[in-house]
This record gives sequence, structure tokens and C-alpha cells, in this order.
Amino acid sequence: MRLLCALGMVGLFCVTAPACADESQLIALLRAQAFNKVFDGFEFYHVIIENDLTQADGTHELTAVASGKFLEQTSRVKAVFLVIGDTLIGGQVLEENGLPPCTPSSGTHASSL
Repeated sequence: MRLLCALGMVGLFCVTAPACADESQLIALLRAQAFNKVFDGFEFYHVIIENDLTQADGTHELTAVASGKFLEQTSRVKAVFLVIGDTLIGGQVLEENGLPPCTPSSGTHASSL
């Protein structure tokens, strides 16, 4: 009975969870499969999803910006990614270097290391 009640609560949570939970999972995926390699050794870095086009089949085309600081140098990368489920299929860098650093703002969901 406890198991059934717990499963019901988990199901209810999944249905009523806000969209930002899905976004934070996508940010974690981008960190693990792409940006951790780019920003290896940096003191910290932020990731912001600027655009998320979800297709009918569940795939995501994401435009994301990441910026980080290493000593006195700031680096920023803007890229588009194709995500299927929990797997980053591919990506392409759209802009790099010379961009101002991105910082978390109240209007966007962001994650920092």
C-alpha cells in the first residue's frame, strides 16, 4: 500500500512539475556531455538555454550559451545542440570568444558550477 501511494505521489509530481525542471535536466546534460570539456579547469561557468525547440517526436534543438572565468580571462560559447532523450547527438558552435560574459538574471533559468 505504501509503495502504491508513493508511486501515485511521484506520478502526480511528474505531471505537475514546472517546465524549469525539464530545463535544469537539459542544462545538466549539456554540462556533462559538452560544456565540461570546453570549460575544464575554469573557476566557474554559467549555462543558459536561450531557445528550446521541442519536436513532436520528443527531440530538442537547443541554443545554449555558456561562459566561464579562468584567472582573469573570460570565455563564452554559443552553440546549437540536438538532444534525443538523455543523449546529446551533436552540436555546432555558433559564436565564440569576444562575446560578453553571460550572467544569471531573474528572467532566465541558469545554472552555475
